[in-house]
Amino acid sequence: MKNRFWTLYRTLLSDHYGLSAAKYYYIKKRQRTWEPILIIASLLPVIAVVVGFVWKLTEQLFLGGLVFGQPHLALLNGSLLVSLAGLFFGFFSVLSAFYFSTDLEVLVPLPLRSWEILAAKFGVVLTGQYGINLLILLPLWVRYGLLAKVGAGYIMAGVVVFFALPLLPLILSSILAVLLMRVVNFSRHRDKLTLFGGLALIIVTVGFQIWLQNSVGAGDPDQFMEQLLSQADGLIKAAGKVFPPSVWAAQGMAYAHTAQGWLNILYLAAASCVALLLLYVLGEKVFLQGLLARMEGTKGSEKVRQVKIEQSAKAPLWTLANAEWKLFVRDPGFALNGLVGYVLLPVMTLLPYFGQSLEKNPFEMLALDQLSPFLVAGGVALYFMVMTVMSMIPATTFSREGRYLWMIRTLPLGIDQIITAKVLGAQVVNTVGCLVGVLPMAYILGWGVTEVVLGSILGILLASAVAGFLVLFDLRKPMLNWVNPVKAVKSNLNAVAGMLITGAFAFALGALMYLNSNTGTLWLIPVELLAAAVLVGVLVRAVAKRWAHTLWVRI
Repeated sequence: MKNRFWTLYRTLLSDHYGLSAAKYYYIKKRQRTWEPILIIASLLPVIAVVVGFVWKLTEQLFLGGLVFGQPHLALLNGSLLVSLAGLFFGFFSVLSAFYFSTDLEVLVPLPLRSWEILAAKFGVVLTGQYGINLLILLPLWVRYGLLAKVGAGYIMAGVVVFFALPLLPLILSSILAVLLMRVVNFSRHRDKLTLFGGLALIIVTVGFQIWLQNSVGAGDPDQFMEQLLSQADGLIKAAGKVFPPSVWAAQGMAYAHTAQGWLNILYLAAASCVALLLLYVLGEKVFLQGLLARMEGTKGSEKVRQVKIEQSAKAPLWTLANAEWKLFVRDPGFALNGLVGYVLLPVMTLLPYFGQSLEKNPFEMLALDQLSPFLVAGGVALYFMVMTVMSMIPATTFSREGRYLWMIRTLPLGIDQIITAKVLGAQVVNTVGCLVGVLPMAYILGWGVTEVVLGSILGILLASAVAGFLVLFDLRKPMLNWVNPVKAVKSNLNAVAGMLITGAFAFALGALMYLNSNTGTLWLIPVELLAAAVLVGVLVRAVAKRWAHTLWVRI
């Protein structure tokens, strides 16, 4: 049984990350060897920036905590960061891996226990989480160890914490995903309920964390500080209320030379084992039922559903654009990964407003009385552009078609029309999502109607031009061979490269706006943004006319 599970895990891991294909092309055939070199060269600067930031932040937190006799505040910060990130992003990963990957139709008929399928897929997601945690925790722990002059016990405790810490948030995400799918599969509107249920869970989770953080220290500040300093690790325990296992991890490593430290390690390990046991029970009792209910499709009711046939057919261009945004929104594997940013921003803006005071709102600096209307309009326009890229809808438009790309080829449309339809479909979703984020902020921060409308118009033009570039970039080499929908979106190099290129473009426009602010030429901002949108649009049009047909035929 162990060999069977291990074989399943290795197969899913290789398929998810394309290890076999990479080995075949890069090592055996020695083809496209420039790709891994380019990937490594692109990631090295990002890794260097992250490591440098974590290194300096750890030193600051260590020295700040040392004033209160609690230097392991740095360890708590790292544990909280990776735990909350694992809980938040892990939900989308496990939901897609458990219920929306295309290999489930192959795995279910095999002589495998349901918990084996669930555990193997959980292991694949956990492996990816270990890689992310290593990037953040390793420099943090090394810097803390050098400052605190730790011993061998610290290293041993760190190994245990590294492997145990991601289990709890990911298992919690898995439990939420399994229970959610078990509930929504009773309805024929399962995809819609999955999408709204997933977003609702994220909103509740983030809201609870913000409420918990705001509740810490409520009341008399002097009395609260006195309580923190009067008890051992009071600051650590107060900050760790957001996710208590992070306190066990921080204290376990900080006091690894004592019995108290290893007692905290034992707490963390025991909690992880209990969570694994609960996941096993859910795998046996709930997971397969929810999966089969989804695979069976909608049974419908006993009544015959009448289908109305439209008398007039829609234009093929609009039909494809309509299908583009509908298919993205209706697939929870795509929608939950691409649209979560549109939901979080207004939630993060509104929650402090309904909390203790507006002064705690991190967006307070964007109030109209502190910014010029032209800067507000420019900021709104850049928000439209950046969020279009972050949604990854245009940058993965052909990749998400996967094995069904042939359907588009059968349409009576040229590639120019297909690109136009893809951009229109993507921008319907992005425009609505951006307005959902902008309007609450405009109301709370007192932005005027004129600057919001002007910024939205400029943003739609700018974002649409950039979306055209991203669609062309994905057409260049779409990722069509994928099993998990998350891979087609988050593991797509086209989306990553598009973010980097557009990020540099947004930074240049932001620097230009800053220059306008210093030179007193703020009135030029709308003109410059409009010129940038027109320039990008003309370039995209020229490139599409010259290369799009060749790229389309080559796929």
